[in-house]
Amino acid sequence: MNKAVEYAFNFESEFQNQHQTAQLEIQQVLDDSYRFKTKTLLTSVSLKKVENKLDELKKERERYRSLIVHYDFFKLTDNSDWKKVESDLRYRALELQEAMDKRDAQNEIKRQMREERTRLGELERQQIEAEKRETELEERKTAIQHALLEASEEHRKELEATRKLLEDEIEEVHKQYERAKSMAQMTRQGHVYIISNIGSFGENVFKIGMTRRLEPLDRIYELSSASVPFEFDVHAMISCDDAPALESALHAELSDNRINKVNVRKEFFRTDIQKIIDVVKQHHGEVEYVANPAALQYYKSLEAEELREKETVVA
Repeated sequence: MNKAVEYAFNFESEFQNQHQTAQLEIQQVLDDSYRFKTKTLLTSVSLKKVENKLDELKKERERYRSLIVHYDFFKLTDNSDWKKVESDLRYRALELQEAMDKRDAQNEIKRQMREERTRLGELERQQIEAEKRETELEERKTAIQHALLEASEEHRKELEATRKLLEDEIEEVHKQYERAKSMAQMTRQGHVYIISNIGSFGENVFKIGMTRRLEPLDRIYELSSASVPFEFDVHAMISCDDAPALESALHAELSDNRINKVNVRKEFFRTDIQKIIDVVKQHHGEVEYVANPAALQYYKSLEAEELREKETVVA
């Protein structure tokens, strides 16, 4: 091999080595920069701006790929791994949603506890006031009774009338006291309801919740508002002394059947009615229930649709 050929061979070899080294270094710099920027964007994701972050990530990916093309001489590899970036974004969004749902659930529990404490405090105040008022009236009644023993005939009728008014007032105040006491004892009383909406959610999907309303069906009418296409049907309305405890027991036993695994405030379960009733029996006892409610609006809508289709075929 003459010197010219040897020089050319060595030059080519050195060029290849330097080219390979530059290729690796440029690939490393571009990859590290892209990963750092995507990680920074993913770290700063908020629930309100998930779509915005997705757009920013897409732009970052395009910048990275344009640089790959720009340095085509080095035959760089596209390591953007977009599926993983999208997966990381979804995972981050779900984490944030779960954290928010847990925070909202805790806040709701705290709110209910505050309301219950406020309500109990008010009922206790009413009891104390009624008891105090009743004592005062009884003292006045006693004084009038003593006065009656020494009263002349002309004053006796007036004192008797006053005593009668006091007795009526004492009776009313006592009723107020008993009413406040009874309501204080009823703070955990309520109704646990099992309802479905086949037209809105399909078969074997049930909502299990509780209400303390004096007329529990008002809660069902409220749930059947304009937010769903059909009204809810009631399978069972269970009156119990500790409604929160029964509701919690049902939710715990049926946790595997919960539709929304993230937001526990969404009280929908995919199961069958018999399984729910079996759990109710375990924690509450026998109850009356309707296995297959009418769902009138839904089935009438189906009939109307079938009739319309037949008329269309005939026409």
